[in-house]
Amino acid sequence: MSKIADKAQGLAQDVAASLGLELVHVEYIKEGSAKILRFYIDKENGIDTSDCENFSRAVSALIDKEDMIEEKYYLEVSSPGICPPIRKISDYNKYKGRQAEVALFTAYEGRKKFTAEIIGLSDDEKEAIFKTDNEEFAIPIDKISKAKLTYEF
Repeated sequence: MSKIADKAQGLAQDVAASLGLELVHVEYIKEGSAKILRFYIDKENGIDTSDCENFSRAVSALIDKEDMIEEKYYLEVSSPGICPPIRKISDYNKYKGRQAEVALFTAYEGRKKFTAEIIGLSDDEKEAIFKTDNEEFAIPIDKISKAKLTYEF
Protein backbone atom coordinates (compact mmCIF):
# COMPACT_ATOMS: atom_id res chain seq x y z
CA MET A 1 0.00 0.00 0.00
CA SER A 2 1.30 3.49 -0.80
CA LYS A 3 2.00 6.11 1.86
CA ILE A 4 -1.00 8.11 0.68
CA ALA A 5 -3.27 5.05 0.85
CA ASP A 6 -1.93 4.25 4.34
CA LYS A 7 -2.61 7.76 5.60
CA ALA A 8 -6.04 7.85 3.92
CA GLN A 9 -6.90 4.52 5.54
CA GLY A 10 -5.99 5.91 8.95
CA LEU A 11 -8.26 8.92 8.41
CA ALA A 12 -11.11 6.91 6.89
CA GLN A 13 -11.30 4.15 9.51
CA ASP A 14 -13.14 6.32 12.05
CA VAL A 15 -15.36 7.85 9.36
CA ALA A 16 -16.47 4.40 8.24
CA ALA A 17 -17.12 3.25 11.82
CA SER A 18 -19.14 6.39 12.61
CA LEU A 19 -21.38 5.65 9.62
CA GLY A 20 -21.82 1.97 10.52
CA LEU A 21 -19.57 0.87 7.67
CA GLU A 22 -16.52 -1.34 7.35
CA LEU A 23 -13.52 0.06 5.51
CA VAL A 24 -12.46 -2.93 3.43
CA HIS A 25 -9.54 -1.53 1.44
CA VAL A 26 -7.92 1.70 0.24
CA GLU A 27 -5.76 2.14 -2.84
CA TYR A 28 -4.05 5.11 -4.47
CA ILE A 29 -3.37 4.20 -8.07
CA LYS A 30 -2.71 5.63 -11.50
CA GLU A 31 -5.17 4.74 -14.25
CA GLY A 32 -4.08 6.26 -17.53
CA SER A 33 -3.03 9.78 -16.67
CA ALA A 34 -5.42 10.04 -13.69
CA LYS A 35 -4.57 9.47 -10.03
CA ILE A 36 -7.36 7.79 -8.09
CA LEU A 37 -7.83 7.43 -4.35
CA ARG A 38 -10.31 4.56 -4.10
CA PHE A 39 -12.08 3.38 -0.96
CA TYR A 40 -13.94 0.08 -0.72
CA ILE A 41 -16.63 0.04 1.96
CA ASP A 42 -19.19 -2.51 3.06
CA LYS A 43 -21.70 -3.34 5.77
CA GLU A 44 -23.57 -6.45 6.82
CA ASN A 45 -26.44 -6.23 4.32
CA GLY A 46 -24.47 -4.43 1.62
CA ILE A 47 -24.12 -0.75 0.84
CA ASP A 48 -26.16 1.60 -1.33
CA THR A 49 -25.41 4.87 -3.08
CA SER A 50 -26.31 6.95 -0.03
CA ASP A 51 -23.67 5.08 2.00
CA CYS A 52 -21.10 5.90 -0.70
CA GLU A 53 -22.19 9.55 -0.82
CA ASN A 54 -22.10 10.04 2.95
CA PHE A 55 -18.73 8.36 3.27
CA SER A 56 -17.32 10.30 0.31
CA ARG A 57 -18.38 13.67 1.72
CA ALA A 58 -17.01 12.95 5.18
CA VAL A 59 -13.68 11.47 4.09
CA SER A 60 -13.15 14.10 1.39
CA ALA A 61 -13.44 16.87 3.97
CA LEU A 62 -10.84 15.16 6.18
CA ILE A 63 -8.41 14.59 3.32
CA ASP A 64 -8.75 18.22 2.22
CA LYS A 65 -8.20 19.41 5.80
CA GLU A 66 -5.04 17.30 6.09
CA ASP A 67 -3.86 18.54 2.66
CA MET A 68 -2.22 15.16 2.15
CA ILE A 69 -2.40 14.95 -1.66
CA GLU A 70 -0.67 17.72 -3.58
CA GLU A 71 -1.50 16.55 -7.10
CA LYS A 72 -4.89 16.40 -8.81
CA TYR A 73 -6.74 13.19 -8.01
CA TYR A 74 -10.18 11.61 -8.14
CA LEU A 75 -11.83 10.17 -5.05
CA GLU A 76 -13.92 7.05 -5.62
CA VAL A 77 -16.00 5.05 -3.18
CA SER A 78 -17.17 1.57 -4.09
CA SER A 79 -18.42 -1.70 -2.68
CA PRO A 80 -15.96 -4.59 -2.75
CA GLY A 81 -18.28 -6.24 -5.29
CA ILE A 82 -20.05 -9.55 -5.42
CA CYS A 83 -16.78 -11.54 -5.31
CA PRO A 84 -14.53 -9.51 -3.02
CA PRO A 85 -10.96 -10.43 -2.25
CA ILE A 86 -10.28 -11.77 1.21
CA ARG A 87 -7.89 -9.22 2.70
CA LYS A 88 -8.21 -9.59 6.47
CA ILE A 89 -7.85 -12.65 8.64
CA SER A 90 -11.31 -11.93 10.08
CA ASP A 91 -12.78 -12.28 6.55
CA TYR A 92 -12.43 -16.06 6.83
CA ASN A 93 -15.03 -16.02 9.61
CA LYS A 94 -17.08 -13.26 7.98
CA TYR A 95 -17.48 -15.31 4.79
CA LYS A 96 -18.10 -18.74 6.38
CA GLY A 97 -20.09 -20.96 4.06
CA ARG A 98 -19.08 -19.09 0.89
CA GLN A 99 -16.95 -20.50 -1.92
CA ALA A 100 -13.49 -19.03 -2.45
CA GLU A 101 -10.75 -19.32 -5.04
CA VAL A 102 -7.45 -19.61 -3.20
CA ALA A 103 -3.87 -19.39 -4.49
CA LEU A 104 -0.85 -20.28 -2.37
CA PHE A 105 2.68 -18.94 -2.56
CA THR A 106 3.99 -22.50 -2.90
CA ALA A 107 2.31 -25.89 -2.98
CA TYR A 108 1.12 -27.04 0.44
CA GLU A 109 0.02 -30.64 0.95
CA GLY A 110 -0.33 -31.05 -2.81
CA ARG A 111 -2.34 -27.87 -3.36
CA LYS A 112 -1.26 -24.65 -5.10
CA LYS A 113 -4.65 -23.35 -6.32
CA PHE A 114 -8.09 -24.57 -5.35
CA THR A 115 -11.74 -23.63 -4.94
CA ALA A 116 -13.41 -24.64 -1.69
CA GLU A 117 -16.01 -23.64 0.89
CA ILE A 118 -14.71 -21.44 3.71
CA ILE A 119 -15.31 -23.09 7.08
CA GLY A 120 -13.58 -20.40 9.16
CA LEU A 121 -10.40 -20.03 11.18
CA SER A 122 -8.53 -22.30 13.54
CA ASP A 123 -8.78 -21.41 17.24
CA ASP A 124 -5.40 -19.64 17.15
CA GLU A 125 -6.38 -17.85 13.89
CA LYS A 126 -3.19 -19.03 12.17
CA GLU A 127 -4.96 -21.32 9.70
CA ALA A 128 -7.94 -20.92 7.39
CA ILE A 129 -10.15 -23.99 7.22
CA PHE A 130 -11.72 -25.05 3.93
CA LYS A 131 -13.95 -27.88 2.72
CA THR A 132 -14.28 -29.57 -0.64
CA ASP A 133 -16.79 -32.28 -1.51
CA ASN A 134 -14.75 -34.99 0.13
CA GLU A 135 -12.52 -33.38 2.76
CA GLU A 136 -11.95 -30.59 5.24
CA PHE A 137 -8.44 -29.14 5.49
CA ALA A 138 -6.50 -26.26 7.03
CA ILE A 139 -4.01 -23.97 5.30
CA PRO A 140 -1.67 -21.66 7.24
CA ILE A 141 -2.68 -18.04 6.59
CA ASP A 142 0.92 -17.09 5.77
CA LYS A 143 0.90 -19.61 2.88
CA ILE A 144 -2.07 -17.90 1.15
CA SER A 145 -1.02 -15.42 -1.53
CA LYS A 146 -4.49 -14.54 -2.77
CA ALA A 147 -8.07 -15.48 -1.96
CA LYS A 148 -11.37 -14.17 -3.26
CA LEU A 149 -14.98 -15.18 -3.07
CA THR A 150 -16.60 -16.79 -6.08
CA TYR A 151 -20.16 -16.36 -7.21
CA GLU A 152 -22.27 -19.47 -7.49
CA PHE A 153 -24.84 -19.45 -10.31
